[in-house]
Amino acid sequence: MRKNQFAHTFLTTTRISALLALILSAASSYVTVRPALADVAVGTSAGDFLGFEIGASSAGLAGANTSVASGASSQFWNPSLLATMTRPQASMMHATWLGNLQYEWIGYARPLGPQKGVGSASVAYFHMPSISGVDEFDNPTGDFHVYDMALTLGYARPVAKGLMLGANGKFIRQTLATVSGTGAAVDLGASATIAGATLGATVQNLGPDISLGGGSYPLPQLMRVGVSHPFFTDRLLLAADYTMPKTYYNDVRVGAEIRPNPVLALRIGYRRVGGTNDDPSTGLSFGLGAHYGPVNLDYAMTPDNGFSDIHRLSFGYTFGGAEARPEPKAPEPQKQPARPPTTKQPPVIASAPAAKPAPAAPAPGPAVAETPKASAPAPRSSGPDQYAVVLGSYQSEASAQSELKALRILGFSVKDAAITLVSGTGYQITLARMNSKKSADELAASLVALSFAPRVEIAHR
Repeated sequence: MRKNQFAHTFLTTTRISALLALILSAASSYVTVRPALADVAVGTSAGDFLGFEIGASSAGLAGANTSVASGASSQFWNPSLLATMTRPQASMMHATWLGNLQYEWIGYARPLGPQKGVGSASVAYFHMPSISGVDEFDNPTGDFHVYDMALTLGYARPVAKGLMLGANGKFIRQTLATVSGTGAAVDLGASATIAGATLGATVQNLGPDISLGGGSYPLPQLMRVGVSHPFFTDRLLLAADYTMPKTYYNDVRVGAEIRPNPVLALRIGYRRVGGTNDDPSTGLSFGLGAHYGPVNLDYAMTPDNGFSDIHRLSFGYTFGGAEARPEPKAPEPQKQPARPPTTKQPPVIASAPAAKPAPAAPAPGPAVAETPKASAPAPRSSGPDQYAVVLGSYQSEASAQSELKALRILGFSVKDAAITLVSGTGYQITLARMNSKKSADELAASLVALSFAPRVEIAHR
């Protein structure tokens, strides 16, 4: 039996490694034609705004994000990481540096249904204020605009246990006064979970050259590989990335995220660019995040040595859907009358004292007064009522497991939790059983505050 289990584990790991190798081999053309380090042609590509990194949470980790799931913004880092999402999420980011350069990003991702994967869409917009033009005699010729834009559509899904794949398609537009160009590109990504660690790999901006002003320029293609691992019940996350741009020097990134409580996240990272000693992006980055209920708010500051520091602010909102709406306490009394068909005990307990005097009726008159006293404790002898805090229903066991992981990250104890299949309903999570309804209601209230939809059911030992 143990040999069979070992063989199964070995084969699963081998398959995952083989599939990851397949994704990496898809980038072989990229790697083989990449110039040597000494021959890197800096600044010779078009669409450089595509390399501007998305998300303040990832910036706090210095961009060591190829294996770290970060909601809708994962579309940028590694589209395969979106496959872990169980609820829709919208995310926005604003960044500014060098005074008047602005970058806006908005994205949305949502699960498409059981076994159907996750779809995503985003718009990136890089712009600066209008510039006044003049001719050779300094006569005004009017204002002209400079902006870059990209529309991205993505898809991700798990393809095997612990393995996820994803891809993006991009439409690119660049405009400089009367000169403009359009193009298209593709991103490919893969991620796998092995022994608690997540491995990730992605190739970005694969596509034909963009024509601008009579010239043709390649896209800023790059390849990333990364690994991350949580520690201390997900209160500490360590991550590392190695990035290989086609038109710039390779770099190494490391980052750490500490969660002292379910609401607050502190981040620090370091990026080291090889091949040069004075790259302004080499150095530390810092970040701060707050997560309350469905809302994520993140800030990061990346020192740009010798230039202006880059500040990023991002906002995310996770939609609870139909499960999050019935959170007010009004629905709870309505659900209790609906439970008696499945759990008849509460009505029986309530009527038991009235039903028990019947067998005591044959006793003489003086004993009639005593038998109710003797029969009253009888229903309690089976043990006190218990109140179960329940979450559900989920269409798959994997969705329920993902919810348990989210609860663990938020600091809830889930060691006694159980996932059960309820006929005609789906999977549900029983978090805890308590002897006090007050304690059960308090636990449910804390879950409601974090955008979950718990219910309190009556159970018995």
